[in-house]
Amino acid sequence: GAISIFSNIVVLGIFVKYKELRTATNAIIINLAFTDIGVSGIGYPMSAASDLHGSWKFGYTGCQKGFVCLFEFQIYAALNIFFGMASIGLLTVVAVDRYLTICRPDIGRRMTTRSYATLILAAWINAVFWASMPTVGWASYAPDPTGATCTVNWRKND
Repeated sequence: GAISIFSNIVVLGIFVKYKELRTATNAIIINLAFTDIGVSGIGYPMSAASDLHGSWKFGYTGCQKGFVCLFEFQIYAALNIFFGMASIGLLTVVAVDRYLTICRPDIGRRMTTRSYATLILAAWINAVFWASMPTVGWASYAPDPTGATCTVNWRKND
């Protein structure tokens, strides 16, 4: 986790230092670095502690609720799902970009900064949607069947 956080901060630092690297396609990489930092900073520490403990160390409440700014919300699983889904979405954007650039250069050449921004924004919005559904009552978060982490409650069939 620490190596991942450090490495992705270095990536972001390179993009800050070298303006010529700040292209529309590299914006995807910049966003992926943020998702990696999110997963590493939130997901790894609690999962590692639980793995060393042998089961989810923070109990049902640790999975369900966190306190920030005086209101309750489901933090660990929601943020883990959020950053994971954003990462998957951004990797899909990379795949679409590579496909259009290599296989359909006629379309790939017409991709603009606005096109890339729209695709990146769609990946983030998709992540917000899926991560927020259990917090608004469509499913819930609970320790996973192995008890090693906290995720969507797959056991509940309602």
